[in-house]
Amino acid sequence: MDKFNKKTNQVSIDSLRAEMLQFWSLWDETQRQAASGKVEGGGFSCHAVLGGAAGKHGLQWNDEQTAGVMDLFHRQREAMPSFGRWVNAVRPNADAIRYPDQLVFMPVEAFKHEELYWGVPRPGTLFRSSGTTAQSRNLKRESVKETQRSRHWMAYEVDVMARALRHAVHCLGDIKNRSLLAILPSYMDRGESSLLAMLQYFMDHGDFQYGAFYRKDYKALMEQWEVAVQEGRSTLVWGIPHALQDWFGDDLWKNRSWQTRPGDILIETGGTKGMVQVWTPEGFRDWLRDQINTSQGLRLGSEYGMTELGSQAYRIDGSALEGFVFPASVGVGIYRSDNPLEWESSGARGGINIVDTSNYYSLAFIQTSDKGRILSDGTLELLGRLEGAEARGCNMLYTGD
Repeated sequence: MDKFNKKTNQVSIDSLRAEMLQFWSLWDETQRQAASGKVEGGGFSCHAVLGGAAGKHGLQWNDEQTAGVMDLFHRQREAMPSFGRWVNAVRPNADAIRYPDQLVFMPVEAFKHEELYWGVPRPGTLFRSSGTTAQSRNLKRESVKETQRSRHWMAYEVDVMARALRHAVHCLGDIKNRSLLAILPSYMDRGESSLLAMLQYFMDHGDFQYGAFYRKDYKALMEQWEVAVQEGRSTLVWGIPHALQDWFGDDLWKNRSWQTRPGDILIETGGTKGMVQVWTPEGFRDWLRDQINTSQGLRLGSEYGMTELGSQAYRIDGSALEGFVFPASVGVGIYRSDNPLEWESSGARGGINIVDTSNYYSLAFIQTSDKGRILSDGTLELLGRLEGAEARGCNMLYTGD
């Protein structure tokens, strides 16, 4: 009897995975077109644009894709009680929601307090956010406490990571025979990081010639980068702003004896909140460009993601598109910062709403506290955090000691 139950349960799990893959297949053709590296190479492939900016850019899902997203929305609100209560509080006539511009998005902070998964037994993978530190003062002392960490229960992690790898290839170009060197000190110290898991998956399954993580051993990283240059291979270097600022302020970088190669990309991720110097996202990228301007062929890129998302967005200097690009299966829109229930008009600044179809068995309809706007080509510009939003990100945990 036990064996029969286990077998029946396995059939059920496999059918749930097949359901998710069938849903994702609505974007297969778009993803096949993207797989040729068109963002980097000069073509046009991008996420869908939602809300007030949707019509202007023409980046919309077709009827079948839209129907699939709306069906997922209603299934998630019915299957996850906390999401259902939120939707009903915001839109009492939730059953009448039929179009993407009517969608209700749940604040990302819900991942701190709710078990946001449905349809499957408790997923096997749990990712946690960085646990941003916050200061509180009283008359006697100043204390530092850790806020509650967001928890993302991810079902079918391997499938989600495989999608992430395909989009990375789309944006960063062919990764075969390249090196992937990652400077992620705080991620490595705390663990349970979706970014760490994603990059490990890239190293294991992405045909990289070499891959390694580093805390603060910049000398070892540069030695490996130099090996790649000598062997005629290009390199992707992934790092958080605190570590990059520390590294590029060191004489090791300034006095290196080798030049980088065409195809080398430096990718910054994690945000600059909590750094000693106050940076805007673009201000920090300008500083990085100044540090690498003597390097032949080295380009600057950025990755935008978070624990609560299964998908990532990239922007690369010199690409055909101006801002951040999510996969075509993701929807991005800007909500009014003074009224999160309303969409901003095209080009206006506000908070970022995201439909992340990679979160099929978790929450796919997320209202972030990040600020941005939709650019003229439909891509996303990041402008930091909304006023009053909680500081978050791995950089709040980083120390240079």
